[in-house]
Amino acid sequence: MDTILHLLHRASAGRAGSLREPLVKITELLGRKGIVVIISDFYEHPDEILSSISLLRGRGHDVIVFHVLDPAELSFPFEDSSSFEDLETREQIPVIPNRLRDDYKRLVSEHVESVEHRLTENRIDYVLLDTSKPLDLALFQYLLARERWTRKR
Repeated sequence: MDTILHLLHRASAGRAGSLREPLVKITELLGRKGIVVIISDFYEHPDEILSSISLLRGRGHDVIVFHVLDPAELSFPFEDSSSFEDLETREQIPVIPNRLRDDYKRLVSEHVESVEHRLTENRIDYVLLDTSKPLDLALFQYLLARERWTRKR
């Protein structure tokens, strides 16, 4: 557990990269079957996400995915022309929100639905969570619901 916490502490948010490398390391460190919680914005292709997470499922672990997005990433409420900073590359991107809002929302919705579909069809629990909700509360609510569902089986 200390090794996993150390790896998590060393991981830098805002760095471009895929899930694969950290999940390979975690898969190697985990011994017996357990529950693995993955918290990410999942800004990569859904097939790559599934491929990376399947490493854990293949070893018999239950996997719970929290797909975390800011409410503004889902609704794109911006009005004024401005510049957005790519959090991974720091590139400044000029944007006229009214011109791209509909396409942006459609693409984000398609991506979220695709990630959810690919994961759930492979028996990976999926929870979409916006950052306005506390993660600990969301995890607690999920675990309560999972316990109720398990009892009904």
